[in-house]
Amino acid sequence: MEEAMKWNKQAISKLISLIEDGKELNYKPIRRSKVIGITGPPGAGKSTLIYSIMKILPSSLKLAALTIDPTSPFSGGSFMGNRIRMQDLSDRPNIYIRSLATHGSRGGLSYEAISTVNLLEYLGADYIFLETVGAGQVDTDVRKIVDTVIVLVPPLAGDEIQALKMGLMEIGDIYVASKADSPESDKVLLDIESMLRIATVGSWKPRAIKVSPLYGQGVRELVSIIEEHHNYLASHGLLNDILSNRLELLMRLHAQKILDTIIDSSDLLRDVRQGIMNPRNAAQLLMGLMNPRLDHVAVAVKDPDSLINKLEAMGLRKLGEELVKEQGVKVIMLGLSNARIEILVPLSSDSSIARFIEKREGIHHLAIIVDDLDKFKEAASIKGLELLPASEKGAEGSRVAFISPKSLGGILLEVVEKNDEHKI
Repeated sequence: MEEAMKWNKQAISKLISLIEDGKELNYKPIRRSKVIGITGPPGAGKSTLIYSIMKILPSSLKLAALTIDPTSPFSGGSFMGNRIRMQDLSDRPNIYIRSLATHGSRGGLSYEAISTVNLLEYLGADYIFLETVGAGQVDTDVRKIVDTVIVLVPPLAGDEIQALKMGLMEIGDIYVASKADSPESDKVLLDIESMLRIATVGSWKPRAIKVSPLYGQGVRELVSIIEEHHNYLASHGLLNDILSNRLELLMRLHAQKILDTIIDSSDLLRDVRQGIMNPRNAAQLLMGLMNPRLDHVAVAVKDPDSLINKLEAMGLRKLGEELVKEQGVKVIMLGLSNARIEILVPLSSDSSIARFIEKREGIHHLAIIVDDLDKFKEAASIKGLELLPASEKGAEGSRVAFISPKSLGGILLEVVEKNDEHKI
């Protein structure tokens, strides 16, 4: 990491290879780069544009270019044909160029690609250029993780322009009529400007410009607009929001990867494919959400604050608290993922919870979730289980009932029916 911070390209490559191998690097992402997404249909000149921009930027700046190609999961550090075009730049000590495989990502950016952007920013890149193929979920994700999206629009037929309007015309901050030396580029620019007049992308008014990367025409003007857009984001306090978007997307991608692994190794997948099990029920069972299921363990102790501090030190988070006067308690809920502990604090010294604490501290009851409390109570009565007389009003707006410990070998069981807001 120390050598990579000095923009040692070999060290940077090793770190990115670790990311691609599934290793987590120990650093905290920060904001310090201008991150530019370059997209557009194949043949629009994306690589040539990146080449032209990097060529005119000062050699004192640290520059990085990444390419994503969802149709070609190649690995390693070469751009294939694109890299040949940039060979004279990749030899410069301040410029780092790398291609990234999709790693089986479902049409969007991969966990590894977003992590690489975060790493390069942490290492002090002044500009990071991210080139995509210009299709589908990739560009939706790019919109979330870069500062500025540049959409290249080559000379196209009228119906092709309309098709472009349905996708790429909704995500850009800057639109480039590429191949400005072409006689059709003026018409393309007019078409773009016409579409932008009815488009809304926040309070920033998207810009349109003609550029010929091959001949350098309009490139400096484009860089000025990039700077203008970055200043707009900074002045509106939006740069940290983009980092937050990246971190959220990383969490979602990693969760999806874990879920895919669980599904692939589960017999439930076979049962669903053979029509033995309903897909919705299988999904709920897989995620531990099939009812009845454990909702929480309730405890009552003399010093709840001390217990909360210890549980938080173990990684549990305080999820909230509320008064449930009908039950005579204040409820404090702590949890981690689907595991929850409910701490019961008596509202008066003569309440049942207070009497429980006087006798013994510890686990007060277990709680399970059911879909229909009335049906469960009816079934419990038929089976001879004793229901305790108590208010049905529980925490989080739920309906509850309690089964006597006499019926369950000394265990007090709370049965919970969630309201619609808390159902999954």
